[in-house]
Amino acid sequence: MLTKILGAVGAVLLIVGVVFAVRPISAAGDSCGSVFQPDKGITPMQCDARLSSRGTLVIGFGAGGVALLLAAFATATLQNRRNPTT
Repeated sequence: MLTKILGAVGAVLLIVGVVFAVRPISAAGDSCGSVFQPDKGITPMQCDARLSSRGTLVIGFGAGGVALLLAAFATATLQNRRNPTT
């Protein structure tokens, strides 16, 4: 049961990170693009802080999701070694 919860929460965190990464950002009425693809050309200075903070969120959600998925995998592996079903 623990592995399913860890895996589900990890997957949700990864999905949230991807959504934050592709969602466009605007600052003071100017389009800044997204974390994965900022607007071409010179972006306004207001965009720098917004893109940076959004990038930090994306990295945090991505790293947390990967960590939880790895924990779910490790937990499942340890449970299978302790209680083999054969």
